[in-house]
Amino acid sequence: TVGLMGYWPLGEPAGATTAVDVNSGHNGAYLSRVFPDDPAFQGAAAPGTLTLGSPGIVAGDTLPPFDDANARTTCMQTNGGYVSVPFDPAFNPTKAEGFTLEAWVRVEWTADAAPAIRVIMTSLESVGGFKGYALFTTPDNHWAALVGNGTGLTQAIGGAILFETTNHLVATYDGSDLILYVNGGQSSPTTPADYHPAAANPLYIGVGRPDLPEPHAPFNGEIQCVAAYKGALTLEDVLKHFHNGNAIGP
Repeated sequence: TVGLMGYWPLGEPAGATTAVDVNSGHNGAYLSRVFPDDPAFQGAAAPGTLTLGSPGIVAGDTLPPFDDANARTTCMQTNGGYVSVPFDPAFNPTKAEGFTLEAWVRVEWTADAAPAIRVIMTSLESVGGFKGYALFTTPDNHWAALVGNGTGLTQAIGGAILFETTNHLVATYDGSDLILYVNGGQSSPTTPADYHPAAANPLYIGVGRPDLPEPHAPFNGEIQCVAAYKGALTLEDVLKHFHNGNAIGP
């Protein structure tokens, strides 16, 4: 059974300090800092900007029961800003339970930018070996998802990024396979993977690399309607969410 664990619309007004989880109260803090160029860890430089109340990139309603066709709200625009949600086992399901990660994003770098990993959301931790999950972009500008099992990482690599376009991203893990969907269709191969949940790390939105003293790999662009589910959404579910977010019905 798939159940919503957390939902962060990221539609707070300018000046807000709390990213509200409207589903279950796992609120996060809006933070920002300057990121230096970080070639050793494949992280991009960022000036530490975070703008709330930016025009929304999602036209429809992404929150069940998807009954408001005119639900456009604002979003988070970031280049060094991020959300840190305190650790909770509630959004770190077991391998048997599986999970789904979902977000709407728009990138604001170009193909000419220096190669870098840019994280959309992650629970990944390194204590005792890498464990948890991540939704991100690869240095060669492909969408990707990964899981860790305490000894290694497995990536599901999707299609090339569409610049200056709003993209709906979903990563599912059903206890055996990791799949990445982009804009309502399967984008990565069905990738066999072994996953162990994070045991202590915050959930980050817009940044990653929690194994280092400070987060690295900042995202540059707009992020909206971030969700985490217990259980793997089906392709039919993914397509429904994509259509509802585009305000064209289920």
